[in-house]
Formats: sequence, C-alpha cells, structure tokens
Amino acid sequence: MLSGFPSTNGFETDLGARVRTLRRERGLTLKGLGRLAGLSHPFLSQVERGLAKPSVSSVERIAAALDVSVAHLWAPPRQGEAVRVVRRDEGAVAEHHGATLRELPGEPAAPTLREWTAANRRWPAEAATEPGEVAIYVARGSIEVDVAGSLTTLEEGDTLRFDGALPHRLRRAGGTSTRALIVTS
Repeated sequence: MLSGFPSTNGFETDLGARVRTLRRERGLTLKGLGRLAGLSHPFLSQVERGLAKPSVSSVERIAAALDVSVAHLWAPPRQGEAVRVVRRDEGAVAEHHGATLRELPGEPAAPTLREWTAANRRWPAEAATEPGEVAIYVARGSIEVDVAGSLTTLEEGDTLRFDGALPHRLRRAGGTSTRALIVTS
C-alpha cells in the first residue's frame, strides 16, 4: 500500500500496521516473528500489508509472540488527545466497603484506573469480582490482598496481577496514607 492512499480494507491494514510496528520495536524479522508465532513469514508479510485476513487463532499466536494482548492488536487507533493530565480533583469518587475509590477518567475502551485509599484496616464484608485482568500497584504504604482465599501482602512499589473473575478484596496494612492504583483491563 502506498502511503497517503486510503485503504480498501481498513481492519486488515490497521492490524497489519500494528503488527509491523510492534515487530520492529522488538527488533524481530518476519522470520523471527514467524518462528515465535508458529506461522510462515510469507503469511505474516501478507498480514502486515493488509492482504491477508488472519484467523482468530493466528491473531492470538501473533499477539503471544509479540507479548501483547489480542485486544491491543485489534484496538482501533486512539482518537482525541495524545496526552491527557488527570488532576487530583478529577474523577468520580465513591465509598466502597470502607475504602475510597476514585475512578480516573480515560478513553472508553482503555483499561479502568482507580485510586484506592482506606480509612481502616477491616476486610470488606464481600469479595469483589470483575471481568478482565486486575493489577494492583502500591504507591504508598502496604496492603493485604485476598485473592480466592490466598493472602498476599504488598509493600510500596509492589504489584499484584490476577484474573478479576477470582473473588478478591483488599485492606490497608500500612499507615493512613496508604494508597494503591487498581488497573482493570
């Protein structure tokens, strides 16, 4: 495809461009990506040029080889602002089981970011579940996280990742200034 000309098959071209960009960022050749994904390099070349319609299985293999999610490959390019600052007074604030959650505004299809603080050290009465992956990063202090009955203590700078479908709850283990960032994809 020549630069500046519109695509006749936008989806395949967008997917191919993302695959090419990620492959190059990782210093991989088409043959190298093919080895990692278990796909032929001529097929991958066609994918990158928007000439092939890969199956879901092929896209999953390409994503795994590039160490990204399938959604990352299929997501449309971001629209709007390239850079966005979220100020400390922005975002909806809600009390949730003795903790304060502030949802940080973002793109509709982007991961959900929430700032978590707790007033006390009690466990919430009920565990939560949510679709997708959950990552909890402790910015200050320490917290305890119960994921499906397995207890993990996280200190400042630690991150815990798990499947959000597993029942989970958290409580403050450190001082009153304990703060965590919860990312749900």
